[in-house]
Amino acid sequence: MDIQILVNIILMETAVFQKEGCAGPPGPPGYPGPPGLRASPFFQGIPGLPGLPGPPGPSVNCPCNRTSAFTAKLSDKLLSPLKPVTFTEVLYNAQRDLQEDTGVFTCRVPGNSHFLFDVELQHSKVIVRLMRNKSSVLEKRQVSTKESRNLSGMLTLSLSVGKKVWLEAEVETEEPEQATIYSLVTIYFSGFLTWFWPLYIAKTNPL
Repeated sequence: MDIQILVNIILMETAVFQKEGCAGPPGPPGYPGPPGLRASPFFQGIPGLPGLPGPPGPSVNCPCNRTSAFTAKLSDKLLSPLKPVTFTEVLYNAQRDLQEDTGVFTCRVPGNSHFLFDVELQHSKVIVRLMRNKSSVLEKRQVSTKESRNLSGMLTLSLSVGKKVWLEAEVETEEPEQATIYSLVTIYFSGFLTWFWPLYIAKTNPL
């Protein structure tokens, strides 16, 4: 997978959320229009003209320009399969929602976030799990014999503030004596906010 594509996706999503706002509360009703002509005993009256538009609604602070996005890369040997994958390089993490030393994403902006990963492997079997608060929500497996192969997955999750998401990965090599060489993998992990929850949803959604 071309990492530039991942970065471009994240930057595009960030720009969209920064550019677009959200609708404020509706303004008061408009003013009544003038009455129509009175009907005669033989003909229906003519409808009145439309009323004038109402005044604008009150100004509010729009929360919809909040963003959350990251992309990280691992090019190294995997550590314990029961722990979050930690990354050797962080390519984008402007909002600091990904804790770089642990590899764990913590939701700061409630809403729907899209996560995707891509793994390059050779002479090994890889199992990758996308975790949400210690529960696996997506699991992918791939076996590579002689040639290099890729394993990828993506999922959109509904997250409230404080929920955590991370990757766990496990490598099994075909040749145990070559484990140090073949357990080296390259993993890209990305996530970005796709929809911000209105406040009334954020307060009631248990996810």
